[in-house]
Amino acid sequence: MKDSLPSANALPSDHLVAPESQPEYLAVPGADLSDRINAGCALSDDLVAAGLGRQLALVAGGESRGFTYSQLAELSDKAAHSLVRWGVQPGDRVALRSPNVPEAIVLACAIWKAGAIVVPTSPQARSAELAYYLDDTQPRVMIWWEADALGDEVLEALSGSSVENVFRFGPLDHSADADWSDAWSGLLAPSAGNELPEVGGDDLAIIWHTGGTTGKPKGCYHTHVRFVLAGKSLGQAARIRHGERWACAAPIGHALGFIHNTNFSVLNGATAVLIRDFKDPRVLLDCISTEKIGTFTAIAASWAGMLDCVDQASPDLSSIERAYAMWQSATSSEVADGWASRGISLLNNFGSTAFATWVLLPQGDNLGPSASLGRAAPGYEVVALSLEGDGSEEAPVGVPGRMAVRGPSGLTYWGLPEIQARDVVDGWTLVDDLIQLESDGNFSYLGRTDFLISSAGFKITPGEIEAVLAGHEAVKEVAVVGAPDPVRREVVAAFLAVNPGHQGSEDLKLELQELVRSSLSPYKYPRRVEFVVALPRDQVGKVQTNEVSQWAKNGIPESMKLGLDDE
Repeated sequence: MKDSLPSANALPSDHLVAPESQPEYLAVPGADLSDRINAGCALSDDLVAAGLGRQLALVAGGESRGFTYSQLAELSDKAAHSLVRWGVQPGDRVALRSPNVPEAIVLACAIWKAGAIVVPTSPQARSAELAYYLDDTQPRVMIWWEADALGDEVLEALSGSSVENVFRFGPLDHSADADWSDAWSGLLAPSAGNELPEVGGDDLAIIWHTGGTTGKPKGCYHTHVRFVLAGKSLGQAARIRHGERWACAAPIGHALGFIHNTNFSVLNGATAVLIRDFKDPRVLLDCISTEKIGTFTAIAASWAGMLDCVDQASPDLSSIERAYAMWQSATSSEVADGWASRGISLLNNFGSTAFATWVLLPQGDNLGPSASLGRAAPGYEVVALSLEGDGSEEAPVGVPGRMAVRGPSGLTYWGLPEIQARDVVDGWTLVDDLIQLESDGNFSYLGRTDFLISSAGFKITPGEIEAVLAGHEAVKEVAVVGAPDPVRREVVAAFLAVNPGHQGSEDLKLELQELVRSSLSPYKYPRRVEFVVALPRDQVGKVQTNEVSQWAKNGIPESMKLGLDDE
């Protein structure tokens, strides 16, 4: 199954992926969608029609503000009509810059209903970063939060850009008798005099960018039908019930925060609780407690921060039914054990901007160990391709391979035809990550193919070494990369931050090296062990492995060094 190219005049055809270069799309069981599917309607009007109009769709965590599905439908309709009145046409891109607030999701639905394309941008992005996103997507409109602390940076980025209209928005009163007519500087004006365009399932819904952890961010897009089906798959995998409360510690300007608060939760009839100050572990704990969150998602580092203060805060966490902690393999098992002792099991998963969902997650009763990625979500097929030969054969059980995925969504790059041809082969999206199929049917994560280490003729996956080192009580977090070596080409280098009460010593270094020797093939042990204050992370909190690789080549910055015997 392939998508046809949309006919909107506002779209540059050379930025779209022709059907023959698209992934081979698969169906989600029981999720047949109309050709006219619109993501904005799927998140609002369709749920109202299903009888959920009075249920809360969106809540501002800790702020006593939110919107029912009926209010989400009404508000997004008004804003969509206003956008059309202001000249927004099908295929236009609309940049959206906002903190984690319910109003941003209202506006995303409005943009979709107006036939335009959402371009999420991070509220932390400075002028140069924002200018890059604007230049790459060429939006005609930008909508941004009125209390943006980096307003001057936004204005600098807008200067000379393609943006013709700028709208500011702020918090809205969610009460039943609220008067929205004068709010949002013209975005909620009366809708008379214009009609909303018809939107096809193959029309573009969103353009976002990869995190750029291994280079310049690359734009990729999803159509309405792919975005909605990706969420429907997750809904089945997680068995989401109407009225559940979902929240995550991630910004909506990035893929995880956006999908968690749209096609994961709201699309499936759950209530999305948006937490503005998601970097503060005490705020997270308080929000879980007061808002009665049932499903909570955060990176492993955030779970570690919450663990450090949970006993002092003493929150009521009894509402949690699912706790997702991505990238656990790169952090100490002490975090998972600490939460397990409190009755909360941390589950891993795998997703990316390429799929607009999690394609792997623990399911049913066979969850595997805490760091397991689980199994493929409904409609998706995931395999590990052999690192030997031409890479077209599946790797045997227990042997690392490159991840390949096909399903209801897949990789479609924005204006990058050469990379599209490289990364989508025979209908499969090839992912730059190493996975391993285990005997229990679950997958393990072993790192990125970019950082596969070639040492004295051996191919070494960083993830398996990180998993061993992370099990040591002294290790708080670890990243393993290849370091240049004149004899072996590369050697294994481990960069570690230690837990409180432990020291970076020569004895600990030798102990960790011996731990790897005794757990894995001896040639995999880290010949370099470096103690650092902390690992570099991006705005979402994901370890910047590319920067760690630069440390291995050029040395650790003085500010990040942790000397031997320093605590």
